Amino acid sequence: MKKIVGILGLALLSSALAQPLRPQSIIVNPTPPQDLQVRVWVDKDPNKTGNPVYQFGENIQISVQVSQPAYVYLFSVRATGEISGILPNAFEQQNLLQAGEVRTFPGPGARYTFTVEGPAGQDRVLAVASRRPLDVSEIINIQTGEARIQGQSNLARALSIVVTPIPTTDWVTDEAYYIAGQLPPPPPTTGTLSVSSIPGGAQVLINGRVVGNTPLSIELQPGSYNLELRRSGYNPLRTPFTIQAGQVTQLNLPLVATPPPTGILAVDSNPRGAQVLINGRLVGSTPLNLTLNPGTYTVELRRSGFSPFRTNVTVQAGRTTRLSINLVGIAPPPQPVQPVQPVQPVQPVRPPSGSYTYTCQGGTLVVNYISSNQVRLFYDGAFQTLPLVRSGATLVYSNNTYTWEIGQLGRLLVRGQVVLFNCRI
Repeated sequence: MKKIVGILGLALLSSALAQPLRPQSIIVNPTPPQDLQVRVWVDKDPNKTGNPVYQFGENIQISVQVSQPAYVYLFSVRATGEISGILPNAFEQQNLLQAGEVRTFPGPGARYTFTVEGPAGQDRVLAVASRRPLDVSEIINIQTGEARIQGQSNLARALSIVVTPIPTTDWVTDEAYYIAGQLPPPPPTTGTLSVSSIPGGAQVLINGRVVGNTPLSIELQPGSYNLELRRSGYNPLRTPFTIQAGQVTQLNLPLVATPPPTGILAVDSNPRGAQVLINGRLVGSTPLNLTLNPGTYTVELRRSGFSPFRTNVTVQAGRTTRLSINLVGIAPPPQPVQPVQPVQPVQPVRPPSGSYTYTCQGGTLVVNYISSNQVRLFYDGAFQTLPLVRSGATLVYSNNTYTWEIGQLGRLLVRGQVVLFNCRI
C-alpha cells in the first residue's frame, strides 16, 4: 500500500481554504510545447480551484490527463521534503497515456490504495509528461515507491538532469495541491451558563425570558445578561452575569424563604395600661400594636379595679384590625358608717410661771418661765432666751435656733431637729 502524507501548520489551514496556496513549482519547462499539456488533480478538487482537505486515514485518488501521447511520471512531494513515487509503481508499470486519456491512481479494482497520514500539512503531486521515456531509477525505486533522494531541491536537480537530454518541446509538468491533516476546531462562538439553586426547582429567566428550571445548563452568545430565579415560597433572586466564548459560567444561588403574610392587631383601652393577653399569653399593655399571622385569636384585657374583658378577633393578612375597649370599673364594697364623734373644743394651755426641771427622753432640761411671753433655758452650755411665738393647745417658744414646745408633754428642737422629747415635770 502506498501512502501520501502532507504537512502544514494548523494555524494556516483556515487561510488555505480561503485561497489556494501555490508554492514555487519544483521544475518548470522554460519553453513548454504548445501541443503537449499535462494536467494532474486529486479526487476532491477535479477543477483545481482550491486546497482540498483530507483527514488522516482517508483515501486519496490522483488523476492525470495528457493532450498528446506521453509517458507520465507522478511524484508525491511532502512539505517535510519526503519524496515517494506514485507512477510508475509496483502495480502500475504502464505509464504511457494516449491523447485525451484520463488515468486515475489507484483505479477501479486496483490492489493498492493511497492513504493520507500525519503529520498534518500541505502536500503536492508533481506530474512530468514526456514524449520519450525517462529514466527515473536514480530518483525512485519503482518496486517499493521509496525515493532515493529527499527534499524538493534535490528532486528538482535530479529531474533537471533527467530531462536535460530531451528537447524542451518534448516535456511538460503540472502540480496538484491538497491539505493533509485534521482541521482545527472552529473557535467557540458560545459560552455555557450552568445555574443551580438551593433549593432546586426554581424557574430561570434570562433577560425576562423563561428558559427552564434549576439545575440548568444552557448555551448563550457571549455578552452580559440578567438572571432571575423564581420559586413559590421564596423571594425572587436577581443577579447579572457575563458569558464568554468557550467558557462555563457557574452560578449556585441560595434562595431566601418568603416570610408568611401577616396582619396587625391594634389594641387600646379606656383607661389605658390594661394588660393584654393573646390566647392566654401576656404580650404587653394598652395601647399595643401586634404583628400576627392570619387567624383567629382570643384577646383578654385585665386592669385592677375593672372587670376583665375577653373577645375573639380575626386577623387578616395585610390588614389592621383595631380593638378599642371601654373597661367597666368594679364598685367598691360599702363601708360601715362610723358614728360622728363630738368635736371637743381645744383648751388653750396657760403658760406656767417659775422654774421647772423636765425629765425627757434624751436628757433633762431646766426651763424658767420669765413671763407669759418668754422663757429662759440652759442648753449647749449657755442660757437661751426664747420668746413666745404661738399659743393654743401647745405653747411654742423659739428664737429660730432653739424651739421649746410645751403642751401635755414638751420637746426641744435645735435648728429644726428634735433633741429632747416626751419631756415631763
